Amino acid sequence: MEARGLPSGPVLTEPTLRMTIGALGVFHMLEGIYMMLAPGSFYSRIGTYGLENTHYVADVGSFVLAFGVGLLLAAGRPTWRTPVLAVGAIWYALHALNHLVDIGDARSTARGVIDTLLLTLGAILLAWLANVAQRERRPERLARPPR
Repeated sequence: MEARGLPSGPVLTEPTLRMTIGALGVFHMLEGIYMMLAPGSFYSRIGTYGLENTHYVADVGSFVLAFGVGLLLAAGRPTWRTPVLAVGAIWYALHALNHLVDIGDARSTARGVIDTLLLTLGAILLAWLANVAQRERRPERLARPPR
């Protein structure tokens, strides 16, 4: 059934959604591993806010790595997708807010603005994917015959 001329099919196909979530999982795992194994390098290239604290960078890396693992698990488990993506969206939104508050502590104002915008876009993407995953889990979608 179409509502207001919009197609009733999925926004993303199951394989595309699974691959997108999996790719985000791999990205976060690689970022987390980088943060844990080379926190000084991560700080000097990416995390240049305030004073350097390599222990804290590695601690945050463990959280990023765990999120990546969660995304990879969610890629293959449709019931996990919405909660994992929603938590990620909240994390990114709070992270963006933190960057906005500390925008003047970045290496440059432009860097602070760009980091804040990228984190905001990440929050929007994760929230959108959570919405897509939730819509695809609705009973009317699951009962739909294959095309």
